[in-house]
Amino acid sequence: MEVMNLTCLLLMTSGVCSVFAQEEIPWSARHDLIEQLSKRPGFNYDESKVPDYVLPDSLIAEDGTPVLSARQWNESRRQEILNLFRDQVYGRRPTTEYQLTFEQTAEENDALEGKAIGRSMIAKVSIRNRSFSWPFVLFLPKKTKEPVPAIILINNRYFIPLDKAAKEHDPFWSVKQIIDRGYATASFHTSDVDPDRKEGYGEGIRSFFADGTPPEDNAWRSLSAWGWAASRVLDYMETVDAIDAGRVAVVGHSRGGKTSLWAAAEDARFAIAYSNNSGCGGAALSRRAYGETVAIITRGFPHWFCPPFAAFGGKESELPVDQHQLIALIAPRGVYVTSADEDLWADPKGEYSSIVAASPVFRLLDKTSIIEPQMPSLNSPRVSGQTGYHIRTGEHNLKDQDWTWFLDYADGLLK
Repeated sequence: MEVMNLTCLLLMTSGVCSVFAQEEIPWSARHDLIEQLSKRPGFNYDESKVPDYVLPDSLIAEDGTPVLSARQWNESRRQEILNLFRDQVYGRRPTTEYQLTFEQTAEENDALEGKAIGRSMIAKVSIRNRSFSWPFVLFLPKKTKEPVPAIILINNRYFIPLDKAAKEHDPFWSVKQIIDRGYATASFHTSDVDPDRKEGYGEGIRSFFADGTPPEDNAWRSLSAWGWAASRVLDYMETVDAIDAGRVAVVGHSRGGKTSLWAAAEDARFAIAYSNNSGCGGAALSRRAYGETVAIITRGFPHWFCPPFAAFGGKESELPVDQHQLIALIAPRGVYVTSADEDLWADPKGEYSSIVAASPVFRLLDKTSIIEPQMPSLNSPRVSGQTGYHIRTGEHNLKDQDWTWFLDYADGLLK
């Protein structure tokens, strides 16, 4: 305390003291918000009612063998955990062979006040005489001498066409800020790939691959399909000389945030996964049963997860995996997780706790990550090595400030 007071005294004239002091106070949910949300029966927002739980140990193999080396992790344990998530949570992607092509339908050479080149693109997947297509938009910064890193946004809200993205600022996809920071960026809409509706199976990529056959219980669901599409956009980026495809981050908010984590778990080419307000089935620990739970989410959005996941509703302690292991699957690459102060539905503490619980795997792989059990204070990003976290003032959303803090983190890993 004496050191902090001395620091405050030295910095008082610059106005830094109050900020420094605030950084020492871990975030906790506001009592008035807890009281307000708790009026809705059947949902828990009270930390004292979070059940006692023991997380599955990422470094104990299924046969009980301790995982003591990076080689053991890479050659066997990581695959065990990946398969558990495939069979119990997100489903298995098809192995059907397909052809992938890209078509550019429009281009703006002086987009964003001459700072970028914008392209409207179509991704087309073909299996024999059948095909399925979806659009995406790409921006490349101009006046760059070397290939640049890139960011793919999985947009779960709407499709933003080239003309609108170039002329109208949208905080959800902060294109100008991304370009100004020296990144290329692309975005597609989830429902263009697989409709975000319970009854939308017949119109999406999953049905296309299955040729209309209903899915098996362990077949991929929409979250996995959207993540697969992000990998196809990365395929295109690998053909663009102006992009360094080895430095690409995948980003998503809410259900898109769940998707970004699974996309990076399935595709090791992604250098960073950024999950914004992803909650249950994303970054938040299922065993905490806080806010949105396994039972609630699988009842409301059965197309996101494969049916076995729903069987653990109310029995989260029996899950063979939990979400800290999803983050561990991305190690030793980068993971950035964020929460919002008013978004208790997504369980900010559970999101942060996942990062901390994943740290033994990062450490095994000789990487630094967040290990501090106490959450950072509000609006004070915490970054340690490969992982980062912030909790922002406000509601469930993806905003310019989120992008700014994420780009600060990404600069450290990708630049």
